[in-house]
Amino acid sequence: MKEAADVRILIVEDDPFFQRILMKRLAAEGYHVLTACDGREGMKAIVAHEPDLVISDWMMPEVDGLELCQSVKTGLRESAPYFILLTAKGEISDKLLGLGTGADDYLVKPCDQGELLARVRAGLRIVLLTQQLRRTIADLQAANAQLATAREAMNRLEGRSPREKAS
Repeated sequence: MKEAADVRILIVEDDPFFQRILMKRLAAEGYHVLTACDGREGMKAIVAHEPDLVISDWMMPEVDGLELCQSVKTGLRESAPYFILLTAKGEISDKLLGLGTGADDYLVKPCDQGELLARVRAGLRIVLLTQQLRRTIADLQAANAQLATAREAMNRLEGRSPREKAS
């Protein structure tokens, strides 16, 4: 598992004061924190830095957080970072739209800092377990390929044809 300092979190927030508060709070937990002031900068940062988790405001100029989320989730698919929408939009219809668009979590501003950190930790557990699962799958695929090669070699040594080995 990654140490906190190895975890990259991107904050996409157009309010510099709120962005600074989030950055300081997450950095105090030991995370490597990156920032972007709108969705367009956020997209560039995601491509350049490959964060593990993104916390994004919804309402921003240029590209909003919902568009950013949708682009990231459809473009990067399984490689997409965990995405938390943190927004003032608190209606249930907004939450459903945000989650339906691909956000992994949704928090309404202002939110309790303890709750935000708990959700970040929960999201990172999912991210890290998913990364571990992908490594395990790759290891198993490599082991299966080696096993198939060994079986073929054994069959050749024993003089079996491919049909005989199937029976």
